[in-house]
Amino acid sequence: MDSLLDLSAERVAQYADRYIECIRTLPFSIKDKLLRIMTAKGSVTDSNISQFLHAGTRTLDLQNCTVSDSALRQIHCQQLESIILIGCVNITSEGLDSLASHCAGLKIADLSGCAAVTDSGLRALARSCKRLEVISLCECPAISDEALIELGANCSCLYSIDFSGTEVTDEGVIGLATGVCCQSLKELQMVRCRNLTDKAVTTVLSNCDNIRIFHFHGCPLMTDKSREALHNFIGPNKIQQVSWTVY
Repeated sequence: MDSLLDLSAERVAQYADRYIECIRTLPFSIKDKLLRIMTAKGSVTDSNISQFLHAGTRTLDLQNCTVSDSALRQIHCQQLESIILIGCVNITSEGLDSLASHCAGLKIADLSGCAAVTDSGLRALARSCKRLEVISLCECPAISDEALIELGANCSCLYSIDFSGTEVTDEGVIGLATGVCCQSLKELQMVRCRNLTDKAVTTVLSNCDNIRIFHFHGCPLMTDKSREALHNFIGPNKIQQVSWTVY
């Protein structure tokens, strides 16, 4: 049976626009509960997000919400560690720049499907959020090698990255795999990247000793050389999960 607190929170969340001034003064724990309810329902917007945020906000999952750069400009949460923006097509690099400048402790950023995000937004994120551990740029067609090079140059804690379905080339992968994150990287997904060649695969295998999950299927320029390069990296205490396509 739901508690009175849960029932009350559901009711307030349902009619949040009526109680917006009251919500502003609620304890942080109640704001967190309301935020979870409203993000799950997709009812957090540019106009109300600031009422639910506070200095101690640690996670934000906005993938079901219709938000834009305006929402990101209102996020001034130094303790924010995780933000999920999957499919938020109205988010641009301008919004990411603002987010990065106010949330330097960010560790997880999922930008999958944020088609308007460009290298400049990733540059801001990489340079301000140096403790970044997980990032997804899957299906972000506007990013290029510069984004990966910036992450490789700045984010020494990065252990998981997905840039599937992008236009990056070997140059970007080389910058990432030879950067400060080369020993922390454990999971790399570069599926359906039509510009990558065997050189990208061999560079990762040569420099990222701790890689455990490596997916690069659907890359039409890959040849049997990539499969051969994997031979010595599959087994106990080595790569645990791998997928590739040979053309």
